[in-house]
Parts: sequence; structure tokens; C-alpha cells
Amino acid sequence: MLTERLREAITITTRILDRVEQIDAREAADLVEHFAELERLAVAGRTIAGRCVEKAGLWRERGYRSPAQWMAIQAQSTIGAAIATLETGRNVEQLAATRDAFKSGSLSAHQAREIAAAAVASPETEPSLLETARTDSVAHLREQCRQVIASAARDDDADERIHRSRFLRHWVDADGAVRLDARLTPDAGARLIAVVDSRARVLRDEARRAGAPERREAYAADALISLSATSGGAPRAVVNVHVDHAAWERGRTEPGESCRIAGLGPISVATARRLATEGIVKAVLDDGADVKAVVHFGRSIPARVRTALEARDETCVVPGCEQRESLEIDHLVPFAEGGATSVDNLARLCRYHHAMKTHRGWRLEGRPGAWRWSRPDRAPPKSA
Repeated sequence: MLTERLREAITITTRILDRVEQIDAREAADLVEHFAELERLAVAGRTIAGRCVEKAGLWRERGYRSPAQWMAIQAQSTIGAAIATLETGRNVEQLAATRDAFKSGSLSAHQAREIAAAAVASPETEPSLLETARTDSVAHLREQCRQVIASAARDDDADERIHRSRFLRHWVDADGAVRLDARLTPDAGARLIAVVDSRARVLRDEARRAGAPERREAYAADALISLSATSGGAPRAVVNVHVDHAAWERGRTEPGESCRIAGLGPISVATARRLATEGIVKAVLDDGADVKAVVHFGRSIPARVRTALEARDETCVVPGCEQRESLEIDHLVPFAEGGATSVDNLARLCRYHHAMKTHRGWRLEGRPGAWRWSRPDRAPPKSA
């Protein structure tokens, strides 16, 4: 009976959606408010019903590895999001007032998750947390819940609990970008953030001097990536790329062909070749089910070549850039295109300009003392 009534509600909602674009802005604003309430109710229903399925073990009968896997499939979400939903369901089960507020549509999924986690640790705080949710921002509620959890547990217990549940997850979004999500102890997180922030400030200063500033978050991302570098000229990584033999030879994929990184997903052949300049690439060339070859590409700068470059290029070679720290070695003719690892085909660039050349099409031409740095859509400027 409940299922039939919910299906009727879904049908009505679908019909309303078909007409949304035909209404005026005022009615649309009202619909946003109602849809937000409907969303809160839907999430609450999914959370509480999902807890019933978890307790009954129905997910196992239907062939799923875990209740989280079942929930992720039903909600078309990530495993991480499904785990959070089920955890909220377990917590609100112990908190009558929070459960009632959640079921009434008064709490969003985020508010319910934060309050439930804190109130389970300190039940007497539940009324005040619900009041904060009603009158204050989500950010303030989150801060208050964190304080409750911190006060409810001894420091060593809290750190040990977080340490046991630590993780680093990654996935690929709809654009093909790699996304990260991590859970770290406060001390480990603080150290990581301090290192990333320090490095990001350096990159931001470099960009400002070059007259091409970007968003703060972009520098933080670059700073995090820079932590993967190793010293001594050793290769930075080993990347396994599976690519059709014909596509590799051609330099691009055609319908029916693929080029992908194991565990991450599709990439372009050009990207696979660029990876050769960042470390070691194992390209598994196949033709259908038959592996034709395994090709190893490695970039290793001989010590004598590195020494010569450091003596020649004391700063980033881009005219006007005086950056001396954390310089990277770039192949003028890309390594993946047969460029030699020799002094004549190498130059030292700061990370910012190296990224511009690699990803944005900027060109470095000329020779020591007469380098030219040009935009991809402009003729090369005169050498400095």
C-alpha cells in the first residue's frame, strides 16, 4: 500500500516537472522551496527504509556484497555516500527527536548526519543541536557538532577511532577528472594541509609575478600534486595504460578502440604519451583479446645532464621569471614524441610555466640566452 501511494506521488511530481519551464519566475521560486522540502523528505525516507533493509539482511539475499553497495546502486550514488546514509540511519534510530524532525522534512541529510553523530556521542545535547539546526546556518551547526564530539571523547580515544577509520578514496567524475576524498587524524591532516598551503603560496606568488593569477584552490591542487615528486631524478610513478595497438600507432582512438588507465578509466592517447614525461609508463598494447606488446617508457635524467642543466638554467628559463626553487626539467621536443634526453633538448621551468606548456599549449622556443615564450594563439614574441 505504501509503495503504491509513493508511486502515485512520483507520477504527480513527474507531471509537474514537465510543466516547470512554462511557469513564471515567482511560481518557480515557490516550487524551489517545495522541491527542497520534498528532497528532504525523500532522503529521510530512503535513509530510514535503507536501515530496515540493512537490519533484515535483504541486501545479501539480492546478491550484494554489502548494504552500502546495495544502497549505492539504488540511489545511483558513490559507495562513500551510501555508507554515510546508512550510518545516519543507524544513528537516528537511537534518537527519537532527531528521527521525528528528519521524518517531518525539517532536517536536510547533512543536518541529520551531523546532529545524529554528535547526539549519539552526547545524548543530552540533542535538543540544543536541533534548535541550532532550526535557527542557524549549516556551517555553525557543523562546528557545534564537532565541539560536542570532541568534548564527549578522550583525546586519545578520538584519535584512535579516527585512525582506525582513516581512508583515501578516489573516483572519476563525469568530466573524466580524478576526485579525492580522505579521512585523516587531526595531526596528520594538519601536517598535510600546512605543507600544501606553504607550497601553494609559493606557486601563487609565481603566478602573480607572471601576471596570470588563478583561483586559490587551483594552487592547492598543484601543491598537492607536487608532493608526488621524488628527489634524485628518480622516476615519479609507474602508470599502467591499456591501449589498442592501432590507436597507439595512430596517436588517437577511433570508435571501438580504447585507451585507459587501469583503475581510473579512459584517457586520450596524447595523455598517455604525456605521462611518459612524468614517470614510467607501461603501455599494454592489445588487439582485441591478444596482447601485442608491453612497451616501457621511462624518463630518467642522467646525473651529468642534470648537473649541466642546473649550472646553465639557474632560474626558470621563461623570460621575466626569476623563480629558483623547485624547478622542473622539460623536454622541448616531448619525450613521448621521440625527444632526446640531452642538454640541448632540455630546459628548467618553474612548476607554473611547466604546467602552462604541458596543458595549455604555450610554447618554449629558442636557446639559452634567447628563449622565446609564446601564447598558443599568438606569434612568438621577440626573445628577451
